[in-house]
Amino acid sequence: MSVRVVGQVTLREGETPESSQGVADRLGAVGLELTGALASHAGVHFDLSVGGGDLTWDLLLDGEEALAELCRRLAGTGPEGMLGVLGGRLAELASQVASVELAVPETLDTGLGSPGLVGVKRTLWLRVLPEAEAGQVARFEAETPLLAEAVPAIRNWRWSRVRALSPRPMALRWTHLWEQEFDSVDGLQVDYMSSPCHWGYIDRWFDLEMPDRVVDLWLAHLACPEQAPVLSWDSRH
Repeated sequence: MSVRVVGQVTLREGETPESSQGVADRLGAVGLELTGALASHAGVHFDLSVGGGDLTWDLLLDGEEALAELCRRLAGTGPEGMLGVLGGRLAELASQVASVELAVPETLDTGLGSPGLVGVKRTLWLRVLPEAEAGQVARFEAETPLLAEAVPAIRNWRWSRVRALSPRPMALRWTHLWEQEFDSVDGLQVDYMSSPCHWGYIDRWFDLEMPDRVVDLWLAHLACPEQAPVLSWDSRH
């Protein structure tokens, strides 16, 4: 069974929009040189993104053995040295990339309403507070997918817990990943962000003034244009 890896890529200061797109194009292409890589995609974040890096990097690997090989190569390496350790043409990007933060999503729920869609991918990285009660976290996990039913503009989606690559090349600060694909930015900025289900129901898990709050305010809301149907990948392999 294939395994997904999702990353935030932060570029070095001074990169222009044109050079950022060049890094994304090259990273998506040379990511396929990793052992067992089935698919690789990198997209430059829209200006609406907050709290994360400059690019989102998605990888699809051919099972746990390929993931174990990636982890072996990265053992003891932090986000700043990752591309250099991976070598080859990935190492050539190290002069433009400051850090790469990778995580492995473990799917809780998913939906593919438009398999094969190449649109806009939004990735929300979040951290559930360590002191949150288990029952509250379970309710939060169960309710989040309701947004996919309430917002038709969400064409494809995946809701996951995340784990660090092992043997732990970095300390992972996130606990969950909420990914969606839209036809356009309007689907995210208008339909999703103005949804009554979003603000009137799910937002209580994030709101400092609500007793149900379980999510840390430190989160990353990232969106980028796609060149490939990322959330449909593992349905095709």
